[in-house]
Amino acid sequence: MQTDTLIIGAGICGLSTAHFLSKRTSKFLLVESSSNLGGVIQSKHINNFICENGPNTVLLNNKATIELIKDLDLWGDICYPKDETNKIRYVFNEGRLRKIPNSILKFLSSDLISTKSKICLFSELFKSKHNENTTVYNFIKKRFGKEIHDKLFEPFLTGIYAGDTRQMSAKHTLKNLWKFEQKHGSIFKAVLFENIRRSRSFNFPKGLQHMIDTLGKSLKDNVLKKTEVNKIFKSKGGYEVLVNNKYKIKCKNIISTVPSYILKNIINHKKLQDKLKEINYNPIDVFHFGFRNEDIKNKIEGFGVLTKKKDQKNYLGILFNSSIFSHLSKKNMSLFTVLVGGDRHRSLCKMDSKKLQKIILNDLQDLVNHNGDVIMSNHYRWTRGIPQYNLNQEGLIQSINDYMSENKGFYIIGNYFDGLSVSDCINKGKVVSSYV
Repeated sequence: MQTDTLIIGAGICGLSTAHFLSKRTSKFLLVESSSNLGGVIQSKHINNFICENGPNTVLLNNKATIELIKDLDLWGDICYPKDETNKIRYVFNEGRLRKIPNSILKFLSSDLISTKSKICLFSELFKSKHNENTTVYNFIKKRFGKEIHDKLFEPFLTGIYAGDTRQMSAKHTLKNLWKFEQKHGSIFKAVLFENIRRSRSFNFPKGLQHMIDTLGKSLKDNVLKKTEVNKIFKSKGGYEVLVNNKYKIKCKNIISTVPSYILKNIINHKKLQDKLKEINYNPIDVFHFGFRNEDIKNKIEGFGVLTKKKDQKNYLGILFNSSIFSHLSKKNMSLFTVLVGGDRHRSLCKMDSKKLQKIILNDLQDLVNHNGDVIMSNHYRWTRGIPQYNLNQEGLIQSINDYMSENKGFYIIGNYFDGLSVSDCINKGKVVSSYV
């Protein structure tokens, strides 16, 4: 079998790459080891609830994402969050649920942060910028103080990365804040001079899986499912790729979109393999629960609640799905997503799922004061969930660039470097598709 370009992996990176490439040529193949497309994007319909095992929303924060949605004729199907609840997020403070201030005035008037920390905030204008990369903890502590790190940044980043801010790379985890500091010398100054806009997030009436299914249909003639790549060899004029331990696919270009732990097994390059081995994926257990509204005594309007280590909760965060999107459940029902595990509670992701579900359900019932039947429950375990952007990112990116320079026509993208979100992956697919 022969093709011009072989794309390995049909997650959102691979599907986006294939889509943008298909606008210029049909001489490519997209191979996927499983029988399903979409990778971590998985929507399940259970008893009139729509549950997302992976990402719950996508950000409209780049041109590539907008182009993809419009190309698929899905722009008119987009579901936006309810404006009145999307901006409301909660954290715990001294055991109590508290709203995170979402404006300067609300921040200054809130008692979530001490007066001393509020006053110290203004000294950020006069603090020197970092000369070299550091951890998120050190970065935020220097610029805004430990209290703001502990009460705001730690729970917020836990909700995205499920990691430890004392290990995360500030340059790669807080990309915009790092750039603002490097360019202006102060993040406050950047707020004054940069045109900062909050990006909208969205879902679809049938869940994010609808975007994946639409991509799959449009690319079906170029997709090979249940096709596992075993090894990649250089050959005259390109590459030979052994698949399913049976046959080889010859190609001029390769675009790898698979996770780091898969890529390291199919290439022959010790330096890059060693760097790929360093990437840590935190485990995540995802629970969904559906309740009758009449059985919920403590109705909380908002996007969700995030936790920090000091809170001593068994969960990282809870999304109030029905409060965000009305289409995810019936009007008289409420859907909640509970995220468990991460760097903080790795052991929980090894527990028997039924035992863990009882613990998490009790925690959720304590929060919303639910007294009734559980109408729906769903559980999914990601053994390798979220890749961590720790201080080894710089070396990883350098090794990837070196490898691509040494192997012309071989391109590497993925969510384990240079952007974790779905929209980041779509954008990377758009960019890499222009190289071949």
